[in-house]
Amino acid sequence: MQTTLTQEETFDGRTSTELALGCFAIGTVFLILFLTLQDTSFVLIIGFLFIILATILNGIMLCHLLYHFYILPQQRKYIGRKILMLLANIPVAFLYYSILFYFNNNNSPF
Repeated sequence: MQTTLTQEETFDGRTSTELALGCFAIGTVFLILFLTLQDTSFVLIIGFLFIILATILNGIMLCHLLYHFYILPQQRKYIGRKILMLLANIPVAFLYYSILFYFNNNNSPF
């Protein structure tokens, strides 16, 4: 009698959570710096470079999560939550952009 052991692959989504929270925190720091400093040109340049880097990293992580969502059907609920957490940064980025656009055009401190 032969018994076959099947080992289910487990998915650890800590990296995606750390990336999502890290990008949110760094973006928030850039927004606060923009709103509090007088000369914001440096913050805008560094912030733009951060947006490019964050977009690339989040895109790679999204592809990674979607791949595991497809190949690990028993963990789709867990991986789906990680995908939603990663995608939650998109509306936050639009909100921050609209705040920057508003304050940049009105030149008011608050």
